[in-house]
Amino acid sequence: MAAWKMKAMLSFVFQTHSCSQDINRDAPAAEPHSPLEQHQRLIASAGSASVNRQSINMDTEWTASLWLDTFNELLNEDNELDYGDRWTLNFNYNQTDRVTEEERRRGWKVSTYCARGNFECASCTRTWASARVVLVFRYRLLRGQGTVIMRPFGQACLRCRGNNFNLPGFAEKEVEQALLRQFYKIRKNCYHEEDGEKAEDNGRPSSESEEKTKPHKNHLCQACRVGHCCLDDKDDN
Repeated sequence: MAAWKMKAMLSFVFQTHSCSQDINRDAPAAEPHSPLEQHQRLIASAGSASVNRQSINMDTEWTASLWLDTFNELLNEDNELDYGDRWTLNFNYNQTDRVTEEERRRGWKVSTYCARGNFECASCTRTWASARVVLVFRYRLLRGQGTVIMRPFGQACLRCRGNNFNLPGFAEKEVEQALLRQFYKIRKNCYHEEDGEKAEDNGRPSSESEEKTKPHKNHLCQACRVGHCCLDDKDDN
């Protein structure tokens, strides 16, 4: 290659490199976020953290011991059934709200209650709340021994669907409210007491609860699939 051509190429490369350095040097540095942008970022971050905390704190796990402890507390400390009989709470995850004639002769009664509960999918860990969680209670009083048998019905995940029903979790206040209503039923149907101070509700969620949850999806509800709709409150008088 001729010497003059080599010099021309080297000069072009040098000028290009110098120009690139000048451009980079003259380019304005990235400005820090304005106070407004920083404030908006902090709000978004706090909101995300709040959502995560709410998800973590949601009572999605079925806890039989919570029901047992609340049941015994209401009996022993609040004297909800102060008649001198012994009452116990048990669980049967297969019982229905149907009572046969033979069971009626043996003193069994049944009631249902629509509670507000929370669920977590065992497959994808999705969580959701429902104001139509069906609880079925069988109960009787026989020779001084009172028995309550409870069944919570589950719900399937909207994302996973299928027939895998997840059992609900409940807040302590909801557990207490459901049991207080069941004690009302016992006083009314086993002891023939009309409780004027504690009016009977219809076993359905309040309008306030309904507003805070999405519309009920019957095809995902275990109770609805077997005909135990929350709109049909069962009370064996």
